[in-house]
Amino acid sequence: MLRRFWSVETGIFLGIWLVLMIFGRSALLRDPGTFWHPMVGEHMIQTDRVIHADPFSFTRLGQPWTAHQWLSEICMAIVHRLGGFDALLTVTVSLLAGVYTWLASRMLRAGFHLLPVGLLTALVLLASSHQFHVRPLVVSLALFGYTFALLVDIEAGRQPLTRLWRFVIVVILWSNLHAGVLAGIATVGLCVAGWCLAGLLGHRQSPVQGRRDVGRMAALTAACLLAVLANPYGLGLPRAWLNTLAMPLPGLLQEHAPIDLRHPLGWTTVALGVGYLVALLGVLPRRPRVTWLIPLVWFVLACQRVRNVPMFAITVALVLADMLPHTRWAKWLEGREMFLPPDGSRRLKPEPMNWRPAVIPVVLVTVALSLQIAGVSAPVVGRGWARFDPRLWPVELLAELRDIDRKSAQGTPIFNDLTFGGFLIYHAPRMRVFVDDRCALYGSDFLTAYDHARRWQPDQLEQWQRQYDFRHVLVATGANFDRYLDEPPEWVAVRRTPAATLYRRERTKRSIP
Repeated sequence: MLRRFWSVETGIFLGIWLVLMIFGRSALLRDPGTFWHPMVGEHMIQTDRVIHADPFSFTRLGQPWTAHQWLSEICMAIVHRLGGFDALLTVTVSLLAGVYTWLASRMLRAGFHLLPVGLLTALVLLASSHQFHVRPLVVSLALFGYTFALLVDIEAGRQPLTRLWRFVIVVILWSNLHAGVLAGIATVGLCVAGWCLAGLLGHRQSPVQGRRDVGRMAALTAACLLAVLANPYGLGLPRAWLNTLAMPLPGLLQEHAPIDLRHPLGWTTVALGVGYLVALLGVLPRRPRVTWLIPLVWFVLACQRVRNVPMFAITVALVLADMLPHTRWAKWLEGREMFLPPDGSRRLKPEPMNWRPAVIPVVLVTVALSLQIAGVSAPVVGRGWARFDPRLWPVELLAELRDIDRKSAQGTPIFNDLTFGGFLIYHAPRMRVFVDDRCALYGSDFLTAYDHARRWQPDQLEQWQRQYDFRHVLVATGANFDRYLDEPPEWVAVRRTPAATLYRRERTKRSIP
C-alpha cells in the first residue's frame, strides 16, 4: 500500500518541505512586505474594493497608489485570518516545495540518476533561497516555471505551438497576482522572436515555420499585451510596474542589489552559471535551441539584481533536463550509470497524471493547516511555529508600540526606518508610518532624500519633525539616526533593543527605563 502512494518525488517534496519549515521558520519572515501585504488585503476585504489611495503613511496619505499585487494580498489576508503567519508560512513553503519537486521530476523523467538530480536541485534551491519569503513573489516563481517549461516543450516538439495560447490565460491571472508577469512576457517574447527568425531563415527545427506562423505569433504577442489590462486598475497596473523598475533601488533594498561574491549565495549562483555553460558547450558545434540560450539572459539579469536569481535557477534546471541528453556529456554520464534515456529515447516524454504520490504531501499540508487554524500548538506543523527574528524585527518593543498605538488618535504619525514600515503597519494600525518599501508610492526623489539622510545627514530628521510633528521615532539600533537622536535632550530613548530603538520627543532628557 505504501509503495502505491510513494515515489521519489514524494520523498523530494517531504525533504524540501521539512527543511524549509524547520530552517525557514524565521528566515522566510525577513521581508518587510510580509507584514503589510496581508494588511493591504485586509483593507480591501473590509472596504469591499481595491485600494486606489495610500491609507498607511502620513507622508503619502491619500495620494494615488496602485496595489499591483492586489489579488495575492487578498489571498494572503484570507489565509492570515484563518491561521495567522503560521498558515502563511505553511502555504509559502508548500508552494516552493511543489515547484522545486516538479523541477526535479522533469530531470528524473529525462532519465537522470537520483544523485545528480539531488545535487542540482540542492544547488538550484540554495542559489534561490535568499529570495524565499512569505510574499507574492513565490507565486511568480511557480507561474514562471510553468511558462518556461511550456516553451521548452514546444520547441522540443512535445507540445504543439497552439498550446502557447494558454499563456494568455496565465497572463490574465498573473497580472493580478504579481509584477513578475513581466518576466514571463519578456521570456516568451524572446523565444517567439528567436523562433520566428529561425523559421524565416529556413531552420526546420523551429516551431515557427512560414509567414502564417509568424502572423499567429504576432497575434499572440498582442493578445498577451492586452491581457495585462484585464485588471481593476487598467493601464495603471503596468505603469506602476515600469515606474518601479525605473527607480534606483539597489542602494535601498537588498533584493535589488547585484549579486555579492563575498557571500556564499553569490558563488552558488556563479557555480550554477558555470555548470550551465559547460553543458551548453557540450552541444556545439550543433546549433542550440532558442530556449537553451535563455538562461544566458537571466544570468546577466541575476548578476544585476539578486531578485532575478530564482528565475535564472529555474531556467537552468529546465534547460539542463532538456539539453543534457543532446550533449557530448550524455555518453559520459551513461557510462557511469548517471543517465539512462527512458525507453531508449533521448527526449523527455510526458507521462500520464498519477495522483497517488501526491496524497501524502497533500495530507501533510492539510493536517498542518488544520492544526494552525484550530490553534493547536505543535512543532513544525502547529500554531506558534512561525517566529520573527528579534535581531531583525523590534518584537521586544511590541508592548511599548501597542501601548502608544492604543493611546494615539487615528492617524498619529511615527517616524521609522524604511525596514520597519511594514512592521508598524501590521502591529500599530492606528498610527501612520513615515516610509515603507512600497517604492512606487514614495517615488525616487523621496526615497533618495531618505537614503541620503539615513547615510550621511541624520539631522534631516529634525526638519521632518517640524514639518510633520511626529513625537515617536523607531530606528535601527546603532545606525546614524540612532546615534544622532541619542544626543539632543528633547529626544528620550524609551527602550533600546538589539533590532531597534524607540524614541519619544519631550522637553527634557531622562534616562532609559
